[in-house]
Amino acid sequence: MADVDPDTLLEWLQMGQGDERDMQLIALEQLCMLLLMSDNVDRCFETCPPRTFLPALCKIFLDESAPDNVLEVTARAITYYLDVSAECTRRIVGVDGAIKALCNRLVVVELNNRTSRDLAEQCVKVDATDASYPSVNTCVHYLKLPEYSSEQIMRERLLAATMEKGFHLN
Repeated sequence: MADVDPDTLLEWLQMGQGDERDMQLIALEQLCMLLLMSDNVDRCFETCPPRTFLPALCKIFLDESAPDNVLEVTARAITYYLDVSAECTRRIVGVDGAIKALCNRLVVVELNNRTSRDLAEQCVKVDATDASYPSVNTCVHYLKLPEYSSEQIMRERLLAATMEKGFHLN
């Protein structure tokens, strides 16, 4: 994957009509592999910077003619960026209509279709940052807090979680 040219990858990501869709899918799969297999986050972000690649990925979601198989790999690439750095969230939110497009795909998902269901799972991972609740493992005294966009949202999620049956802090 070290021989992947980021400019070519970005150019292929921005294709999306007819036979070009195949090139787009190849670029998405290569990007996923690059992000997943990278042993150096800084080098990976230098090669495929989120400020350039995340808007391109979001624009694929804004394309209403994009098929589910392309969108599923696109959502996977976005979640790989988010797994590496929660800072990437602001890049996604910064693309006008991106979050709405992700949510709209969830509305029309066909759960009996594997690709469509995989797409929904990836969309939920992308869209879950502020909607997620904290989790706790009392055996090892571990509290996992997602990186919320504001202190107020964190406070609300913590209070709501402590009211749930089975959420115990000791």
